[in-house]
Amino acid sequence: MKKIFGGDNLQNFIKKLTVLCTSLCLIIFSVIYVGEKNIPDKITVIEDEEFNISNDLGVNLYSIGDNGQLDTVMKTSSYPQKTKIKLLNIIPVKETVIYNAKRQYVIPGGELFGIKLYTDGVIIVDFEEIETENGTTCPAKISNLKTGDIVKSINGVSVTSSSHFSKLLQESKGEKLQLSILRKDKTIDVEFQTVLEKDSNKYRAGLWVRDSTAGLGTVTFYNKNNNTFAGLGHPIYDIDTNEIMPMKSGVMADVTLSGLNKSSFGKVGELCGTLTGDKSGILCLNDVTGIYGYSNTNKTTEIPVAVKTEVKEGKANIICTVTKAEPQIYEVEIVKIYSNATSVNKDMIIKVTDEELLEKTGGIIQGMSGSPIIQNGMLVGAVTHVFVNNPKQGYAIFAERMIETSNKQPKASTEQFNSAS
Repeated sequence: MKKIFGGDNLQNFIKKLTVLCTSLCLIIFSVIYVGEKNIPDKITVIEDEEFNISNDLGVNLYSIGDNGQLDTVMKTSSYPQKTKIKLLNIIPVKETVIYNAKRQYVIPGGELFGIKLYTDGVIIVDFEEIETENGTTCPAKISNLKTGDIVKSINGVSVTSSSHFSKLLQESKGEKLQLSILRKDKTIDVEFQTVLEKDSNKYRAGLWVRDSTAGLGTVTFYNKNNNTFAGLGHPIYDIDTNEIMPMKSGVMADVTLSGLNKSSFGKVGELCGTLTGDKSGILCLNDVTGIYGYSNTNKTTEIPVAVKTEVKEGKANIICTVTKAEPQIYEVEIVKIYSNATSVNKDMIIKVTDEELLEKTGGIIQGMSGSPIIQNGMLVGAVTHVFVNNPKQGYAIFAERMIETSNKQPKASTEQFNSAS
């Protein structure tokens, strides 16, 4: 009788079993890796709606729970709840947290608006050498000041503007000063002393500062719950330091659009316009998720805001203003979704597919940041960045992030609302 597991047969069986086990392990680890990357750390479930892991995340192999509950988190579940997502209900893939929330509704924007932002203190943007009777020096460098530092006060006196900062330095007449500096969210005290410039006979600090900025952006939505608006989808940075500008106050201004420069490979275009003297709102927050403020609008039609699990790859639309006419709707495609993006402004990659918009702008241009993205009748996000070497594509932020920030702002007071109207 022939031995089934003898000699070469046993070796072949072991080899095949090894290959099978290795392949199975690779498949399991691959699925776990993909699940870890693609399953959100936080899942929002809309109140009175069921959430189905298979349908809503497209991961048919996954099931939920430790007690045999498969696929569906029922609307009667208690929230928030930590949930283990498993492969075949056996192998743990990821632990996520499921929250319950009411459906949010907003009025979509698309209008171009002007931004006048005034900083809280002054930002150090550059240094210079000062020629004195004793040679060349830079007091700012001697005191170890850095670009991006924000000077909040001098000898306890709050700095209100660049001119006020210069006035306080001149009045010091070279005496030692105590500067309160905000650096990377940490407040530090710096001892500082100006020097007398040889030619001008004025006391100089050897640094350049900025106290304001201006620009253009697009309104993403109006939130009637607290009369706020949201725009840009990303913060306003200082052009020299690339740091988020600390906002003390700001104005939403009307814009006169004069034209545009088209985007092309390696060159980002821009909308060209001037800020009028008319104010249409006030700013209250410069945040990583965008710029926020209070404003009134004559528009009344609201649409639902999608949570991130409702956003799908495929066709969508954006609303933006690239001519002197009213905001127009253009076709785009959501080509990639990052459920756990490390940057809050880069949750999606979108591609402009509308031939009319491509003819006008060449793709995404500066000033279009904040343009609302609509899919299946819901606000799903806002345009944030353009790819320099492929201006037809760019990044977008989830609308869910922006509405969360908007809802945290206090409801506009009568004075604020009247000031913004």
